[in-house]
Amino acid sequence: MPLVPLDIPAGVYRNGTEYDSKGRWFDTNLVRWREGRLEPVGGWEQFDSTNGALDGKARNILTWRGNDSGKYMAIGTNEKLYASQGGLMYDITPSGFSAGREDTIIGYGYGLGIFNTGDYGTERTTSVALDATTWSLDNWGEYLVACSTSDGLVYEWQLSFATPAQVVANAPDDNVGIIVTNERHLVCLGADGNKRRVQWSDQEDNTTWTPSANNLAGDLDLETSGRIRTAKRVGNDILIWTDVDCHLMRYLGPPFVYGIERVGDDCGVVGPNSVVVTGNTAVWLSESGFWKYDGVIAPLQCDALLDVTDGINRNQQAKVSGGHNSQFGEIWFFYPSSTSNENDKYIIWNYRLNHWVVGALSRTCWHDQGTFPDPIAVGDDNILYRHETDWTNDGTSRVGEVYAVSGPIELGQGDRFAVVDRIIADDYENLPSLKATIGIKNTPEGSYSDTEYTINESDGYIDVRLTARQMRVKLEATRDDGFKFGTIRMNLKQGSRR
Repeated sequence: MPLVPLDIPAGVYRNGTEYDSKGRWFDTNLVRWREGRLEPVGGWEQFDSTNGALDGKARNILTWRGNDSGKYMAIGTNEKLYASQGGLMYDITPSGFSAGREDTIIGYGYGLGIFNTGDYGTERTTSVALDATTWSLDNWGEYLVACSTSDGLVYEWQLSFATPAQVVANAPDDNVGIIVTNERHLVCLGADGNKRRVQWSDQEDNTTWTPSANNLAGDLDLETSGRIRTAKRVGNDILIWTDVDCHLMRYLGPPFVYGIERVGDDCGVVGPNSVVVTGNTAVWLSESGFWKYDGVIAPLQCDALLDVTDGINRNQQAKVSGGHNSQFGEIWFFYPSSTSNENDKYIIWNYRLNHWVVGALSRTCWHDQGTFPDPIAVGDDNILYRHETDWTNDGTSRVGEVYAVSGPIELGQGDRFAVVDRIIADDYENLPSLKATIGIKNTPEGSYSDTEYTINESDGYIDVRLTARQMRVKLEATRDDGFKFGTIRMNLKQGSRR
């Protein structure tokens, strides 16, 4: 009786029916694959228990070191701007700041269709959408510069917790965001209400914005049918995304200073924070799927794309938040599912091993380790968390939430029943932390008959008595620790035809 490996590759496949995922993993939650072995995603704990909940939904987070090597953090919510130096959060909200929207508002004001069409008082299908408030945060030297879509003003905070952020003198109003270039120009996106305009300050002077022969301030309008949503530094260049396309902003030097060219069509972002940059590569979520820039813009193949594009709440997709988890070579995207107004699902691309993983976790913004030793994120409970610490949800057990479910596994060629009397894990640690639920059925249209098994701690065997044409396996954590699970093998023999 041969030992037949269940050679299921890492990552999920969800672009079709469950049967389409045969021989693959179909569903996961709070797990990852590392070097071919299944293990749980690390737990999280509150960053500082003295902080409590923030006021409003956090939409961006930035960490950096000051000139004195002090560790700083800034968080923008729809209501306030916060900062800390490694612990307690301080309210540095500018005086007169206009609090913004927690949710996107659909159907605001008049519709977008042709005037004098349709009946008065009836709902229009092309109504104006006012997006949930987001922030763009960056560093001007060691200082923080920030812009909220709620009022469009540009603010600067000079590291004094006793003094709130101040409006940057002479900067454009009614902006959608800001970014600081490698050449030390502060750039306003959608400057002065023109949603296609990019305007930059003089070099090393963020209070000089009017171009003259004596400075390097300037502006350019994008040639696009879209509206600017965000911009990111990618290597030595800056990518600017609208809701329909992507543009490259490159330093030319005097007298033009910067040039901008469109480098991608039909690849705009779904929201200002739906872009993740690592080194010279950017990855983002568009209406049409995932895209990647590494010198050239191209679609990114995703084995769980339909899970996102068919399952996202498009009315709230401006809240999509991406984050980098460099320790594991992962790019995370948190998004609101069709039944939620807030981010409650995630999808991960492991760019080292090129596979995708899905799950459920509510995070409104994320920042990678670097300044701080662990990734930092904010939940929809407005609490700040440190991630990849221990194995629990801030001290609460995650048993029942950590699992991986395979798609159908064909036993033999399908013309005969197969008999399995033993399943073996050939590479395992902490096996008492896992249970296996094995479902069997004889036809694709039938339903699975499930049986739970524990894995023997001494030898790694699961003694079973299975006779079927098709099976699936669910591996589930039974306690909070760092289990590792490798290849599964079955003791398989051929059975009868019926």
